[in-house]
Amino acid sequence: MDNYLDILSALILFSSFALMANKRIKSYIKTFRMQSFLIALAAGLLGAESLMEDGKFDILVVCLIILALKVVLIPRLLHRTYANVEYKIEKDFFLNIPILIIASCMLVVFVYFSVSTVSGISEGTMNVQIVNSFSLVLIGFFFMISRKKAIGQIVGFLVIENGVFATAMFSTHGMPFIVDVGIFIDMITAVLIMGIMVLKINEKFDSIDINQLKNLKG
Repeated sequence: MDNYLDILSALILFSSFALMANKRIKSYIKTFRMQSFLIALAAGLLGAESLMEDGKFDILVVCLIILALKVVLIPRLLHRTYANVEYKIEKDFFLNIPILIIASCMLVVFVYFSVSTVSGISEGTMNVQIVNSFSLVLIGFFFMISRKKAIGQIVGFLVIENGVFATAMFSTHGMPFIVDVGIFIDMITAVLIMGIMVLKINEKFDSIDINQLKNLKG
């Protein structure tokens, strides 16, 4: 089981590099959907193990919620939001893609050496899973601040949430169900608010480039 989780955690981390290399908003959404599917698959494996060993099915329910929200609902909301804004060909990132990839690799190295100093998780296969998932948090944050368009920043926020959830899932092999539900409710609320904000930015400036917000300065 640990070998499969190691592979999935590596694929989840690789999806964050693919996301960083993307240049189009539609590609952001597709990569986020793929990443969320991988996290749901990892949750499904943990849920199946929990069901067979302890007779608990709460992690399987969480897996289904992830599939419904992050693989189906949220990508559709993002596509619908993007369809309602005026399309303009604009550079969406502050730095070139190779520099962003190199910086992301440096973040993974930083996380590896940081986690290796923490007692209790410096040995064993779980260390790999935690390094990969926590690296996802930092790369998601870096993706958010490296993008100009508001939808890209929404995707960055969702990747951070994916990383936080994956870190907690791999380190505890299942959080309390009520905690998971609370996280999902907060996430949906945040996505709806940010989606409305994107539409308002486009309505005001005919663009979803967040640099346009500088025009609001008095």
